[in-house]
Amino acid sequence: MIQLLQGNQQRVRYRHGDINILGKTDAALPVRRSTYSLNGSSPVHFYLESHPTEGPKYPWGTRTPAVLRLRDRPGHFNIEIPIDSPHLQDGWNQIAIEIEDGEGIREILEADFIWDSHPVSLPLDLRDLRDFESIQDIAQVVDGDFEIDREKNAIVSRSPVGSDILLLLGSPHRSQEATYDVRFGEFGKGWCVLGLSDFFAAHVSQSPDLGIKPGYATAGLATLDYRGRPQIWIAWGDSLYDKEDTWVIQTNKDRKLPIRSGVTYCVRHQVILDAGFSCARFRIWKKGNREPDIWVCQEDNLDLDAHLPKIERASFGLFQYWGQPTQWSNIQVRTFDLTLEDLGLQPKVAVAV
Repeated sequence: MIQLLQGNQQRVRYRHGDINILGKTDAALPVRRSTYSLNGSSPVHFYLESHPTEGPKYPWGTRTPAVLRLRDRPGHFNIEIPIDSPHLQDGWNQIAIEIEDGEGIREILEADFIWDSHPVSLPLDLRDLRDFESIQDIAQVVDGDFEIDREKNAIVSRSPVGSDILLLLGSPHRSQEATYDVRFGEFGKGWCVLGLSDFFAAHVSQSPDLGIKPGYATAGLATLDYRGRPQIWIAWGDSLYDKEDTWVIQTNKDRKLPIRSGVTYCVRHQVILDAGFSCARFRIWKKGNREPDIWVCQEDNLDLDAHLPKIERASFGLFQYWGQPTQWSNIQVRTFDLTLEDLGLQPKVAVAV
């Protein structure tokens, strides 16, 4: 049986370059064929995880794309429908998903989604979530699973939390600032990245034959590791690939912040996008305390070689990598006119990355 994470009637608004349809099947694995057809068009292959340690070798070894997108769960898939598809139309669309299992048995699921090509305008105020019926009323699930916790008036990542889970609240814009409250679940002993937020640009198709885009592009991803060490990531593609047009810049902070589970923190996260260059920064403090003047993390890509792809616009979202469920609340996002020159930053002589 094919099951879709958000049900068989979904609502999607323009938040990035793809519409994501997440689901799973209990078909006998590995499958022979997995395709979708949009509004009666020709079938398009999509990636379906068969086994996390078997199958063709990819750039990171024997592990499959599920390591970054589907949490090693056999039978799971993430269909990406490009928003510039000639078969996509504003209003209702039908998708037919067909899976042929390892024994030659075919299964077809027909579902509908309504597409709104208009971007989400800023400012965005999500301090009160009580009138929204589902997560799809306010966001697009790109990876993972999220829900609205009405009792806490918060957005919560659902267990089990996967890798690179991402929920987009905004649409592509230039320089932006987001403020919100965050509360972390219990810290485990294993490696994880505590969920903060992202100014997401795209998933990049670095291996087109897969039918899924494993590369990750961001104008400013703010994270804390499970020890409380803050980081900012700016990237086009993924550091796991050795390709000429991909790059990753990150801040590695040895300083540990006194972050604890069960405590509510406030976050201010900014990205400045200026002439193809970007600077991202954030600060975090315990709710009820005075906001600090110091940014705990700041990074830019001013040394980026001129020939490499740049990020002009980004969409605000919530991000987490493994760990226990996180809750976000009191979310506001706005545009602002700060430039790199205002920060005392100027592009340097271009050098190879």
